[in-house]
Order: sequence, then C-alpha cells, then structure tokens
Amino acid sequence: MRREIRRSLLGPWGPDRPDPSLTRCCPPPPELRRAASAGYRAGSHYPLGAIDVKDWLPFIRRRFRTSDKDISTDLIRQICRMTGGHPFYTQHLCHALWELTELGKRITEGSIASAIELLLDRENYAYTALWESFTGNQRRFLIGLASEPQRVKVYSASFLQRYRLRSPSNSQRAVEALLDRDVIDRDDGSFLITDRFFKMWITATGPRS
Repeated sequence: MRREIRRSLLGPWGPDRPDPSLTRCCPPPPELRRAASAGYRAGSHYPLGAIDVKDWLPFIRRRFRTSDKDISTDLIRQICRMTGGHPFYTQHLCHALWELTELGKRITEGSIASAIELLLDRENYAYTALWESFTGNQRRFLIGLASEPQRVKVYSASFLQRYRLRSPSNSQRAVEALLDRDVIDRDDGSFLITDRFFKMWITATGPRS
C-alpha cells in the first residue's frame, strides 16, 4: 500500500523538488486537476478512491521528518479527514504545509488553516469562474452538499426547503448536470463534491447562490 501511495503522487513534495502544479501563478483549472488527480474514468497509474489513514501515517510523518519538520499523528488524521484520504488532495495539502513550515518547526492546527487558505487563494480565480458557470439551482445544490453531513438525502423535503430547490425534479436536474461535468460523484446513495478544495472554497467563501 505504501508503494501505491508513492505511485499515486503527482509530484514529490518535501526536500526532493517542489510540485510544479502548485506555483503561485496560473493555477490549473479544476477540470484539469480533477482529470489528473485519479485518472478519471481512464486507466492510469493512480488508484481510484481513498487510501486508508493507517497507510498515510508513516508516509506523511517520514516525509516531514526527512525535512526536519514534525507533524503529530492527530494532525495527519485531521488532514486525511479533510481530504477524504484521496491521494491527490492529500498530497497537495501536505505540500502546502511543507512549503509554509520552517526547518525545525512543528506543524500545528494553525499551520493547516494557513495551508488551506494558501491553496484556496491560489484556486480562487478558477473556482470563481467555475461557480459563475452554474445555474442558480446547481449553486444552491452545491451549497447544500458542501454544508450538510456526508450522504445527505438530497431529495428530502428538508434539503429541498433549506436550499430553496423547491422540488425533487429541480434537484435531479442539478445532479445530472453536475455529474456530467464531474463536479460531483455518487457516494453510497448520495453525492459528494469531487474536488475537496472546491468544497472547502464553497464553505469558506459563502458564494452567492
């Protein structure tokens, strides 16, 4: 499994070299990043789905300690909860943490918050353009999906009323369009926002619906 983690990374983070996809200028659009992240619906070297936190723990800890930067088990678990253990998003968040942490320093919860802020700032232009391409119902659906607990019932009366979708058919049309664009994916009878950082951006910025 650790070999699978190494194969899943799109570029080494840590002391080897920086990840070119995380430069401060011209961040890749979300559609391109998603296509690269897990070999979307095509054969590739990257495993589909999440990697268990127990396999991430020694890998992440070793990469930071090799650079004389320390991170606790609890914070690694927190990172994996935020990224869902997805290889692409876990790597990107760890890379930002590595980039922001000085030699000999210990990573804190504040470090993680700063890394997320950095990532969302880099993606803000692309995410804003993507958001503006959605219809009102699609935006309201995404706000609901980002705000509610995992596997929320998106056709329930409470969800429709809370996010002003008005009818199950409106929610269904939003689902079909967002699935077609790979913005969401199916998740055990419900749906999830494919790009973990886009979900964070929605909850952090509160974009208009």
